[in-house]
Amino acid sequence: MRPIFLAVCLVLTATSPLSAAPTDETADIAKNLAENILGRGQVRSSRSTNGGRGLVMAWESPTYRSHHAAAHTRELLEAEVGLAWGAIWRVLHRVEALEFEITSGGRRLCSGTATRTRPLVIVYARDLGN
Repeated sequence: MRPIFLAVCLVLTATSPLSAAPTDETADIAKNLAENILGRGQVRSSRSTNGGRGLVMAWESPTYRSHHAAAHTRELLEAEVGLAWGAIWRVLHRVEALEFEITSGGRRLCSGTATRTRPLVIVYARDLGN
């Protein structure tokens, strides 16, 4: 009878939600905060780095329209980053930097870095200029 009991305990332990791989709580919270600004389902990926002090995120731009002038598009993309980053760092005090990529339909519009202490750095797609 003991071997059966031990086998059942091992199966229950192995399939328990507590034994599952830990989730990246910082990245999950950051994703939710960013989606409060960008819209539900816009963030494609979110992960933390440097022990939770950094974030790497990618999202679909909710503001990009192909008929907008390049200067207008750059302004809107910068606003997206500023608003999303502001929402994140006001809540997640440990996070010091965000590396991001903004896309539209699989096309990279821009990427860059936002930190608490340095100016925002954005590299735009070639057709959007700098």
